[in-house]
Amino acid sequence: MSELIAQSQYKSFIDAPIQRIDLTELLFTLADEEYQRCSTAHLAAGASTDTTGKRVSINVEKVGNLIISHYNEDVSERDHCRVVSISDVFTAAGGRTKLHITWELKVSSAEDGRCAFINNVAVHATPEFHKFLVDNKIDAVSARVGIVKDLEVHNAEETPLFAKSIERLARR
Repeated sequence: MSELIAQSQYKSFIDAPIQRIDLTELLFTLADEEYQRCSTAHLAAGASTDTTGKRVSINVEKVGNLIISHYNEDVSERDHCRVVSISDVFTAAGGRTKLHITWELKVSSAEDGRCAFINNVAVHATPEFHKFLVDNKIDAVSARVGIVKDLEVHNAEETPLFAKSIERLARR
Protein backbone atom coordinates (compact mmCIF):
# COMPACT_ATOMS: atom_id res chain seq x y z
CA MET A 1 0.00 0.00 0.00
CA SER A 2 1.12 3.54 -0.64
CA GLU A 3 2.24 6.07 1.94
CA LEU A 4 -0.26 6.83 4.72
CA ILE A 5 -0.90 10.58 4.80
CA ALA A 6 -3.62 10.80 7.45
CA GLN A 7 -5.80 8.57 9.57
CA SER A 8 -8.66 9.53 11.85
CA GLN A 9 -10.79 7.39 14.10
CA TYR A 10 -13.68 8.55 16.26
CA LYS A 11 -16.15 6.70 18.46
CA SER A 12 -19.74 7.48 19.29
CA PHE A 13 -22.69 5.58 20.74
CA ILE A 14 -25.94 4.45 19.18
CA ASP A 15 -29.05 4.03 21.31
CA ALA A 16 -30.25 0.90 19.51
CA PRO A 17 -29.52 -2.82 19.83
CA ILE A 18 -26.87 -4.26 17.51
CA GLN A 19 -29.42 -6.69 16.01
CA ARG A 20 -31.20 -3.70 14.42
CA ILE A 21 -28.08 -2.37 12.67
CA ASP A 22 -26.70 -3.27 9.25
CA LEU A 23 -23.86 -0.90 8.42
CA THR A 24 -23.31 -2.24 4.90
CA GLU A 25 -26.98 -1.92 3.96
CA LEU A 26 -27.02 1.58 5.46
CA LEU A 27 -23.98 2.74 3.53
CA PHE A 28 -25.22 1.52 0.16
CA THR A 29 -28.81 2.74 0.57
CA LEU A 30 -28.20 6.02 2.41
CA ALA A 31 -30.45 8.71 0.99
CA ASP A 32 -28.77 11.86 -0.30
CA GLU A 33 -30.60 14.02 2.26
CA GLU A 34 -29.57 11.71 5.12
CA TYR A 35 -25.93 11.81 3.98
CA GLN A 36 -26.05 15.61 3.94
CA ARG A 37 -27.47 15.58 7.48
CA CYS A 38 -24.31 13.81 8.70
CA SER A 39 -21.90 16.71 7.99
CA THR A 40 -21.90 20.28 6.76
CA ALA A 41 -19.18 19.11 4.32
CA HIS A 42 -21.42 16.48 2.69
CA LEU A 43 -22.80 17.69 -0.64
CA ALA A 44 -24.24 14.58 -2.33
CA ALA A 45 -24.39 10.80 -2.16
CA GLY A 46 -25.57 8.05 -4.45
CA ALA A 47 -25.04 4.39 -5.20
CA SER A 48 -24.02 2.30 -8.20
CA THR A 49 -22.28 -0.97 -9.00
CA ASP A 50 -18.92 -1.74 -10.54
CA THR A 51 -18.34 -4.01 -13.53
CA THR A 52 -18.18 -7.09 -11.26
CA GLY A 53 -21.54 -6.30 -9.65
CA LYS A 54 -20.10 -5.08 -6.32
CA ARG A 55 -21.78 -2.07 -4.81
CA VAL A 56 -20.28 1.42 -5.01
CA SER A 57 -21.14 4.34 -2.72
CA ILE A 58 -20.55 7.68 -4.44
CA ASN A 59 -19.90 10.61 -2.11
CA VAL A 60 -19.23 14.27 -2.85
CA GLU A 61 -17.87 16.32 0.04
CA LYS A 62 -15.75 19.36 0.77
CA VAL A 63 -13.14 18.31 3.31
CA GLY A 64 -10.61 21.06 2.77
CA ASN A 65 -10.87 20.42 -0.98
CA LEU A 66 -13.74 19.10 -3.05
CA ILE A 67 -13.55 15.29 -2.99
CA ILE A 68 -15.51 12.87 -5.15
CA SER A 69 -15.22 9.31 -3.88
CA HIS A 70 -16.33 6.10 -5.56
CA TYR A 71 -16.20 3.77 -2.58
CA ASN A 72 -15.95 0.14 -3.69
CA GLU A 73 -17.32 -2.56 -1.43
CA ASP A 74 -14.50 -4.39 0.38
CA VAL A 75 -15.90 -5.79 3.66
CA SER A 76 -19.68 -6.23 3.78
CA GLU A 77 -20.93 -7.38 7.16
CA ARG A 78 -23.78 -6.11 9.33
CA ASP A 79 -21.38 -4.88 12.02
CA HIS A 80 -18.39 -4.03 9.81
CA CYS A 81 -18.28 -2.25 6.49
CA ARG A 82 -15.10 -1.18 4.71
CA VAL A 83 -15.04 0.62 1.39
CA VAL A 84 -12.10 1.81 -0.70
CA SER A 85 -11.86 4.63 -3.25
CA ILE A 86 -9.34 6.23 -5.53
CA SER A 87 -10.93 9.64 -4.99
CA ASP A 88 -10.77 12.69 -7.22
CA VAL A 89 -9.63 15.81 -5.36
CA PHE A 90 -10.25 19.30 -6.78
CA THR A 91 -8.29 22.12 -5.15
CA ALA A 92 -9.45 25.71 -4.67
CA ALA A 93 -6.73 26.81 -7.11
CA GLY A 94 -8.22 24.64 -9.85
CA GLY A 95 -5.81 21.71 -9.58
CA ARG A 96 -6.86 18.08 -9.64
CA THR A 97 -5.29 14.97 -8.13
CA LYS A 98 -6.21 11.62 -6.60
CA LEU A 99 -6.03 10.13 -3.11
CA HIS A 100 -6.58 6.53 -1.99
CA ILE A 101 -9.19 6.65 0.80
CA THR A 102 -10.36 3.76 2.96
CA TRP A 103 -13.51 4.32 5.03
CA GLU A 104 -14.34 1.74 7.69
CA LEU A 105 -17.41 1.58 9.93
CA LYS A 106 -17.82 -0.83 12.86
CA VAL A 107 -20.36 -1.39 15.61
CA SER A 108 -20.14 -3.54 18.71
CA SER A 109 -22.50 -4.18 21.60
CA ALA A 110 -22.19 -1.82 24.55
CA GLU A 111 -24.00 -1.52 27.88
CA ASP A 112 -27.74 -0.96 28.22
CA GLY A 113 -28.64 -2.25 24.75
CA ARG A 114 -26.56 0.41 23.03
CA CYS A 115 -23.80 0.06 20.45
CA ALA A 116 -20.35 1.55 20.18
CA PHE A 117 -19.79 2.99 16.71
CA ILE A 118 -16.28 3.43 15.25
CA ASN A 119 -15.72 5.60 12.17
CA ASN A 120 -12.22 5.23 10.73
CA VAL A 121 -10.84 6.99 7.65
CA ALA A 122 -7.35 6.45 6.21
CA VAL A 123 -5.91 8.57 3.40
CA HIS A 124 -2.99 7.27 1.35
CA ALA A 125 -0.93 9.01 -1.32
CA THR A 126 -1.19 7.97 -4.96
CA PRO A 127 1.40 8.48 -7.71
CA GLU A 128 -0.88 11.26 -9.05
CA PHE A 129 -0.79 12.98 -5.65
CA HIS A 130 3.02 12.93 -5.51
CA LYS A 131 3.22 14.27 -9.10
CA PHE A 132 0.67 16.99 -8.23
CA LEU A 133 2.81 18.14 -5.30
CA VAL A 134 5.96 18.29 -7.44
CA ASP A 135 4.26 19.96 -10.41
CA ASN A 136 2.71 22.62 -8.16
CA LYS A 137 5.79 23.08 -5.95
CA ILE A 138 3.82 22.12 -2.83
CA ASP A 139 5.76 20.97 0.20
CA ALA A 140 4.71 17.42 1.11
CA VAL A 141 4.88 18.08 4.85
CA SER A 142 2.64 21.16 4.56
CA ALA A 143 0.17 19.24 2.40
CA ARG A 144 0.06 16.42 4.93
CA VAL A 145 -0.50 18.80 7.86
CA GLY A 146 -3.45 20.35 6.03
CA ILE A 147 -4.98 16.97 5.14
CA VAL A 148 -4.61 15.70 8.73
CA LYS A 149 -6.25 18.83 10.13
CA ASP A 150 -9.14 18.77 7.65
CA LEU A 151 -9.74 15.05 8.18
CA GLU A 152 -9.75 15.35 11.99
CA VAL A 153 -12.22 18.25 11.94
CA HIS A 154 -14.47 16.41 9.49
CA ASN A 155 -14.44 13.07 11.30
CA ALA A 156 -15.11 14.73 14.68
CA GLU A 157 -18.25 16.32 13.22
CA GLU A 158 -19.36 13.37 11.10
CA THR A 159 -19.03 10.48 13.58
CA PRO A 160 -21.72 11.49 16.12
CA LEU A 161 -24.03 12.59 13.30
CA PHE A 162 -23.61 9.24 11.51
CA ALA A 163 -24.31 7.52 14.84
CA LYS A 164 -27.60 9.46 15.11
CA SER A 165 -28.44 8.58 11.52
CA ILE A 166 -27.79 4.88 12.14
CA GLU A 167 -29.90 5.12 15.29
CA ARG A 168 -32.83 6.71 13.39
CA LEU A 169 -32.67 4.02 10.72
CA ALA A 170 -32.40 1.22 13.30
CA ARG A 171 -35.53 2.47 15.08
CA ARG A 172 -37.67 2.35 11.92
